[in-house]
Amino acid sequence: MSIQQLTPDWQAWLRENVARGCSRDTMLPLLVQGGFAQAVAERALDELIAGTPALTAAQGQALRKRPAPELQANRIDCAGHSVRVAAVLDAPQIALFENLLSEAECAAMIALAETRLARSTVVDEQLGEARAHEHRTSAGAWFQRGETPLVATIEARLAALLRWPVDHGEGLQVLRYGPGGEYRAHHDFFNPAHAGSQRHLQQGGQRVGTCILYLGEVEAGGGTRFPQLGFEVRPSRGAALYFADVDARGVEDPVTLHAGVPVLAGVKYIATKWLRERPYI
Repeated sequence: MSIQQLTPDWQAWLRENVARGCSRDTMLPLLVQGGFAQAVAERALDELIAGTPALTAAQGQALRKRPAPELQANRIDCAGHSVRVAAVLDAPQIALFENLLSEAECAAMIALAETRLARSTVVDEQLGEARAHEHRTSAGAWFQRGETPLVATIEARLAALLRWPVDHGEGLQVLRYGPGGEYRAHHDFFNPAHAGSQRHLQQGGQRVGTCILYLGEVEAGGGTRFPQLGFEVRPSRGAALYFADVDARGVEDPVTLHAGVPVLAGVKYIATKWLRERPYI
């Protein structure tokens, strides 16, 4: 546990201030100034906030600005389902999980989506409206939260894995990219400086995290690439890529710029889950 990496006096200080309801934003920089690495300080706060009985669920949620997956162990049990932690990056917060979905669950999600696929859209920065765009060449299908037993199971598993409430998330979106299909570099968060973002921020607040579920294998291409990091994840059936769209303070993180690179051979199926800072209705 990261809290054990703190000295006893700092552990006592942290417990006292969490119990008093001090904000995460106030405590984090003090821990860093005290000589602890940013990642260690963040995880210690998240562990203590999640495990403090004196805090109500609402108080604990308010202290966290983004999902707080427990990434110390190599395997995580999510409601009886074992997920392997394959890779972790501290800043920006990125984690790659294996075995999030079974082959049968992947096949079932693809079959469900095939009945309602339509041309994917992007959000117009000025108007806030959804529209087709040449930068995104895929077909997509949206599912309401809990729409089917399978969707509800996946959402509950993600909530346990990322330690973020189900109601703080948009419905699953399944996407299909054929040969040549891509989604050019973009951010998932809504830029507050753009007029079109305001209508989306009013409903559930900012997107604070993204989870991409890989539903199938791709013969060539089709990875998720972070150009500013020089980092790319290739599709693997049942795996999931999570990244925080904001930093530990809840501020939009520009380094999360990412792209769905062109599919060179085969067909790519993914499901995307966007997590919000507040309940999304």
